[in-house]
Amino acid sequence: MTKAYRKTRLPATRVLAIETMKRGVRAHYVKGFLEIDVTAARLAIKEAKGSGTHISFTGWLMKCLASAVKEFPEVNAYRKGRNAYVFETVNIATMVERELAGEPIPLPYVVKDCGTKSVMEISREIKDVKEGDIGEDLVIADKEAARIAKLAVWSPAPLRCLGMRIFFRDPLRKHEMMGTIGVTAVGMFGKSGGWPLPIPNVHPLAVAVGGISRKPRYVGDGDEIQPREMLDLTLMFDHDIIDGAPAARFSARLIELMESAHGLERGQVSHIE
Repeated sequence: MTKAYRKTRLPATRVLAIETMKRGVRAHYVKGFLEIDVTAARLAIKEAKGSGTHISFTGWLMKCLASAVKEFPEVNAYRKGRNAYVFETVNIATMVERELAGEPIPLPYVVKDCGTKSVMEISREIKDVKEGDIGEDLVIADKEAARIAKLAVWSPAPLRCLGMRIFFRDPLRKHEMMGTIGVTAVGMFGKSGGWPLPIPNVHPLAVAVGGISRKPRYVGDGDEIQPREMLDLTLMFDHDIIDGAPAARFSARLIELMESAHGLERGQVSHIE
């Protein structure tokens, strides 16, 4: 008896992801599981959307990450041999899901120089990738990077592996085309809490957004308990580059920025549509 099944072709982005993960498993990651009160930020985003301003939660998180990196630049580095290349600009990679040929496809995209952009500018950039006319044949949501990526995808496996090996030797090229921070926001599609565990990758800092759940928490001076919206966030630091103490200080500062709704203060959020 013939069993029913459906055969599908892996998207080009998956082929690139597999090659990247092969190199990511060699990294020595230290993991941190954070619980962050995002009540104020979620309220500010909701109010902004009510007035017609588009703000992405992921875009806001990127802004907070970039601001924390500015204070702890050792997080924003790639290693080559015994040297560390510490970058001034903060380039953050994420996956933007959009429909291509009737199928939802996750496209890698790098938001460059996040430190100089507002939350609204980052949000608009992500939205343009998701909804704008970027072409139906891209394997990466950046035309310049896509040309190189296409050659890699359709090259024979040995040649592709050689090309990827050469590519990953250059910290400057990696920073420009892949960023130094990778953000995965799969948890945002769920309604319950939980810490996702990112797969090993090539970024010195990998961030995975978990779910948001309402929990009781002490507020103010600690005398009052209120229901708060708590985000579960996972951080993975490449220990070859980032030591434990700087990673802990970076994490603490990121929590402070997010819990204070950094970048969403009144007067900083304006209509951008």
